[in-house]
Amino acid sequence: MQVVVEVPRNAKGRPKTKVVSFRIPVFVEQQIDALVELGLFKDRTDFLNYAIQKTLFELVDKIVIPPSEEVLNFVLSLEPAFPLSDDEIREVMKDVEKEVKSKFTDSSGDRLKRNRVLRVRRTEGKSNESNNGG
Repeated sequence: MQVVVEVPRNAKGRPKTKVVSFRIPVFVEQQIDALVELGLFKDRTDFLNYAIQKTLFELVDKIVIPPSEEVLNFVLSLEPAFPLSDDEIREVMKDVEKEVKSKFTDSSGDRLKRNRVLRVRRTEGKSNESNNGG
């Protein structure tokens, strides 16, 4: 998905800007100043613009807008223009498998990552842990 935002421009053709005031911890200000002194950024504003834009670009890629039920039903009702061959299906399945493994395996690739979920059964308002003495 690609999000397109029209950038308002001033008379010189540069993007319009707005002054924004916010609070940051002193140690963050000191770190920003150190980066400016090292010459990595022109000034604090340059750093803040960079940090905000970088964050926005990273977040845009993570936003998923689910389709409406109507759109989903329409897409599922469409017939393919031509059937996929067995080789094409195998290739797609391999790609899906790679993507799943990359998202759900640990860094060594040996086993699936597992989100730890604590399930507590309630019996008469008490959890099993309290019922089992734990």
